[in-house]
Amino acid sequence: MEKIIIIGAGGHAKTVVDTIERGHCFEIAGFLAEGRVGERVYKNYTILGADNIAKTIFSMGISKACMAIGFMGKSSIREKLCCQYKKMGFDFPAIIDPSAIVASDVMIGEGTYIGRCVVVNANSSIGDFCILNTGCIVEHECKVGKYSHVSIGAVICGQSVIGERTFIGANATVIQCLTIGNDCIVGAGTVVIRNIEERKTMVGNPAKEIRE
Repeated sequence: MEKIIIIGAGGHAKTVVDTIERGHCFEIAGFLAEGRVGERVYKNYTILGADNIAKTIFSMGISKACMAIGFMGKSSIREKLCCQYKKMGFDFPAIIDPSAIVASDVMIGEGTYIGRCVVVNANSSIGDFCILNTGCIVEHECKVGKYSHVSIGAVICGQSVIGERTFIGANATVIQCLTIGNDCIVGAGTVVIRNIEERKTMVGNPAKEIRE
């Protein structure tokens, strides 16, 4: 079985490891993250080192990687790391939990993670390096842009478009046929009933903008 490294060692990384184990798709080599080398992070998996040893890992024949860092206030952090690793030659397969229900015609980009009990319905497309977290629903004919994160229990209703690097909080709802721009944050429990322009932070029911 081909080996894969896990980038990051937080809570989301542990969830990703569980998905990979249950899917029997890769052998986990360990974590690349800040911390003490050899430190046990989850089960018997340990920290191999930080990002500065990635080239050494690649030279050892481990070319598969999984970006397992969750949303850290802005998705550009994950995007920067992904670009660095891709330049080294790493390949990022999509990781899909065995419990997820994904329509056969859904387009899924590289490096995307689809978690437990997620539903993605017909004619939808999910961009590169997205996170669809536990129990979220992406309905028919939706588009989720690259590096975006749809959190636990969120619902994206049919024919809606989520821009790039956008975060949809836990249990948020986006009603049908809406567009949310790039680099937006939609807070937990928010109900979106109108289109949202780029770089907006929205909360509440109905969604209202928070201005800095």
